[in-house]
Amino acid sequence: MRAGTVLDGRYRLTGPIGAGGFGEVWEAHDPKIDRLVAVKLVAGAGEGGADSDRRVARFAREAAVAGGLSHPNIVTVHDFGSTLHHGRLYAYLVMELVAGQPLSAYLQDGPVPLRNAVYTAGRVAEALGAAHRAGLTHRDIKPSNIIITPNGGPKVVDFGITKSTDTRHDITATGILIGTPAYMAPECFNGTFDHRSDLYSLGCVLYEMLTGQRPFTGSSWHLVNQHANETPPPVTGPRPDTPPRLADLVETLLAKNPADRPADADQVADLLRDIDNGFGENPPLRGQDISSDVQLTAYEAAHGAVVPLRLKASKVCPACASRPGRTASEGCVPCEGTGRVGETRTVRVRVPAGVRDGQRVRIQRLGAPGQNGGAPGDLFATVHVRG
Repeated sequence: MRAGTVLDGRYRLTGPIGAGGFGEVWEAHDPKIDRLVAVKLVAGAGEGGADSDRRVARFAREAAVAGGLSHPNIVTVHDFGSTLHHGRLYAYLVMELVAGQPLSAYLQDGPVPLRNAVYTAGRVAEALGAAHRAGLTHRDIKPSNIIITPNGGPKVVDFGITKSTDTRHDITATGILIGTPAYMAPECFNGTFDHRSDLYSLGCVLYEMLTGQRPFTGSSWHLVNQHANETPPPVTGPRPDTPPRLADLVETLLAKNPADRPADADQVADLLRDIDNGFGENPPLRGQDISSDVQLTAYEAAHGAVVPLRLKASKVCPACASRPGRTASEGCVPCEGTGRVGETRTVRVRVPAGVRDGQRVRIQRLGAPGQNGGAPGDLFATVHVRG
């Protein structure tokens, strides 16, 4: 396919968006109602016999199951059909064109703000609740299947491997691993799963939003053993500002035994809503990022080093804070009437090997402290190599 192709005399492809679980995704224009849509395509006959037919069958099922769902946090399906193009059969699925970026793009910069993580997970839980009540298990909840719209709301996409309680839709091939191992529940590797498997995957996504890292890493089969037998480090290690109730929820979602997880997605959504409400009018705020310079020798730059770094910051003047009134800082000697006083702290930072003169190195959580329990900001250190 290429830009300008018209499907079934209606949908004109304008440009590729990316690749979904089982096909290409294009932006297209629907002249019938003059709107832009997303079109997912998968090639059928002429591309691979039985395997191709199986993919088209899965694709048709995606249209059947996703088209029956109506929820603000689930992508809307408009149409489904098939068409011949240069002698090859293509099946296509027409969906709403969702503006925004996948959650995976945001996670490339590390953890997301605490309240954003709670909000996103809560809306995804509500979407899963709607799917589960319809008898559907998504089976591939992961950051790349969660689109964050410009208003901050998430949309769950890609129901291409959805499991339905309707056996007419059950075409899982024996011996084929379906899903993304980094986010799969232990029971999925044995071919047994239900709605609580989606809750485990949501726990993996929430863990990554809070810490900036997945619960487990490694090759696919290494991940199988980790999900089945190992316990990930608590989220409070890399994210000490995590409320205890939220840390407990993550631990429960990642329980090895499905019976030890929450009963359903609606219960998870309720818990996350209560946690969000608990922030009240003073939610945790991440501290500001700060910048500094670090001096290195040529050897330290080449081989890496742990070096002391003096950081200058400011804080509320304690003398002013002890006096009530809007004009408490007037005439204050320590802060000279500004309301803030400077302070210097020395930290030890690890600079990686191979840095270059003028390079800017990001060191997480060494910036200004957060407020109301929020995480610290980051330190951006500009490297200066001596000699």
